[in-house]
Amino acid sequence: MRLPECMRRQMIRLLECDAAERAQTSAELDSLSADYDEPPLPEALHDWLNDATGQMRWKRARPVAAEELTDHLRDQYEAFRSEGMGEDEAAQATIREMGDAVEAGTRLDSAWRPRPDWVMLVIVLATTAAGLALQYILRQPFCAWMGIPPENSLANQFFYFAIGTGLLFLGYFMDYTILGRHIRLLYALWLAVGLFLAFSPWRVEYNGRLFYTAQWIWFFPVLFAGVLYSQRGRGAEGVRNCLLSLLGMWFLAYITPYMSALGILTVVCCGMLVMAVRRGAFGRCTRGRLVLAVSPLLALLGYFLFLLYAVPHVRERLALVFHPQADASVAGYQGSAIQYIMFGIPFAGSGTIDGAQWIKLDGAGDWMLLSVKYLWGWTAVFLLLAAVLLLLAWGFRIARRQNGLLARSVCMGVMFTFALQAALYVLQNCGIIVFASHGLPLLSYGGIYLCQTMLLLGLLLSAQRSGGLERAEQQRPALRKTAGSVR
Repeated sequence: MRLPECMRRQMIRLLECDAAERAQTSAELDSLSADYDEPPLPEALHDWLNDATGQMRWKRARPVAAEELTDHLRDQYEAFRSEGMGEDEAAQATIREMGDAVEAGTRLDSAWRPRPDWVMLVIVLATTAAGLALQYILRQPFCAWMGIPPENSLANQFFYFAIGTGLLFLGYFMDYTILGRHIRLLYALWLAVGLFLAFSPWRVEYNGRLFYTAQWIWFFPVLFAGVLYSQRGRGAEGVRNCLLSLLGMWFLAYITPYMSALGILTVVCCGMLVMAVRRGAFGRCTRGRLVLAVSPLLALLGYFLFLLYAVPHVRERLALVFHPQADASVAGYQGSAIQYIMFGIPFAGSGTIDGAQWIKLDGAGDWMLLSVKYLWGWTAVFLLLAAVLLLLAWGFRIARRQNGLLARSVCMGVMFTFALQAALYVLQNCGIIVFASHGLPLLSYGGIYLCQTMLLLGLLLSAQRSGGLERAEQQRPALRKTAGSVR
């Protein structure tokens, strides 16, 4: 019986794809064997290895698994040869010892299959959904004040939620190791896009700040993770090159201008650099390298102390940050009003304070905690902060479990950024306004901010998903060198 033509074509296409994939796997194994200063495996063992690794659906893991299997096959084969067996007999004995190739490959496929962190995915999506519901409720007074239909605001929120979810999974399935392999190109591209957003005719200024540049600059920590990875093993020179990469971020933050981003990202990057130095990424951890890693923070601290000593206005401004009631009618009005609504601290300025007015201004954006406290009390505020703390705690848990330098740096860069953003947001909503906050991750209003946050979390989950493979790939050259020195 002759198959229908469409089915014949489909079967031929599948057979061709399988043949091409097996040829690619065989080529990978041949190149793997070439890395050893030993004769290649006998053809029978090579075919067994090809069949076993061909069962693995994650192609990136095949070379690592193949190298481990090659070591086992070679050791077993040489052991049989040392017992006096011939080449063919030792190869067949080795195959019997290793078992069925398909069964062994199936076990390898299960062991090396990337496993998503479903808990983190649920936390992210649930927190985002709760943030959307809260934003819709808190933006009702603003919509009524501005004459905007609430339905338009809701549709806008769902639109950005859909885009953000897509970006989350895009980052999740993206190969994060591209940050280590093409960091120069990516850094140049990031800087070029930032300059385009700052100086092109389509730039957007909002409240005296370049809006799109201010959003774009927050992707720098994941780029800095790639810089760290590319400079590993280079000693003090590598640390210096990492610090030089900060110049691009400082320039974009200066022209935006966005001093809170400059401060936060400098702290985040220096923290990532110190952790890499302590873990021996640049060679032996020395006091000089640690001091060099924190030198930008020391320079910023020295500059701040100089201003505090030499400029009276800076001292007055700092005093108002922690005690706004000293000038509640003018410079300290905002802080005094917030602390009156949040904590009941007496307001010494002129006029009356109405919490509803703050909700009208931006109750779902810059002042979400303030609005929640005014409407529902401290219990609601603590529940909101509990969601943020759960997100941060689980994210740092993922970061700590990464052993590869690039995976750990990406995860730590993302989570340190979110932690400092959240801390600055909480301080602002408590009336301690040091710098303008960027937002509360996944909760406060802002469509582009939501998309940015979701993409960064997707990259974090990508590093978690395949970070173990990076560690194994890093160990391969060391193991090969050790084996060579033993022989």
